Amino acid sequence: MLFLAVTLGFLVENKREHYIEDKRATQLVSSLIKDLQKDTALLNWLDGFRLQKRKARLDSFYGLLQMPPEKIDKKVFYPLFYGICEWYPFIQSSGTINQLKNAGYLRYFSDNKLLEYMSDYEFLLQDFKNDENIEFHLHYDKLVQLIKQHSNDADMYKFYIADSLPSGIGLTPFNPELLRSIKAYTLEQMWYNQTQMTKQNNRVRNKAVEFINYLASIY
Repeated sequence: MLFLAVTLGFLVENKREHYIEDKRATQLVSSLIKDLQKDTALLNWLDGFRLQKRKARLDSFYGLLQMPPEKIDKKVFYPLFYGICEWYPFIQSSGTINQLKNAGYLRYFSDNKLLEYMSDYEFLLQDFKNDENIEFHLHYDKLVQLIKQHSNDADMYKFYIADSLPSGIGLTPFNPELLRSIKAYTLEQMWYNQTQMTKQNNRVRNKAVEFINYLASIY
């Protein structure tokens, strides 16, 4: 009788633990789906921002650079320059994935397919962030700094500190060689802006949607 009671107690406790783990696994999956949905929503927003930035700012700024420096209107140049300086990084909603990796919760899942999806998604995100870091370096450390270093200090102060548009025609500090460098950096930024939108965003977003659909169908 004692053996039977101990055995039954063990089975009940084991069943209770499995119930708690299954419930916790379901909660984690639900939380992971929400995180992935936030990622896709942010990627969609970034797509819209990048498209608007290209059409309203980058294309116009590059077109303006085709003019001789002495004929460029400062009231047009500086707002466009400020506009291409606006930049937003992708910030992953990584709370649940971090819990799964760092808190030992992966033991709740024996499904190798889930681990494959998570690994593939993390790999694509890392590739996406690497390109984003290159884009930011090109954008800020090269293009922005180059323009700031060679702009008229009074014009830069007026625009950035006094919040007032510089007036007049002609960018006297911008010689042809400098303008060629600015054009080259602007073209690179246009390329990264387009690539992140059409290639990287789509790769990450498609994998996130695929991951969500899988989780919803299994759990």
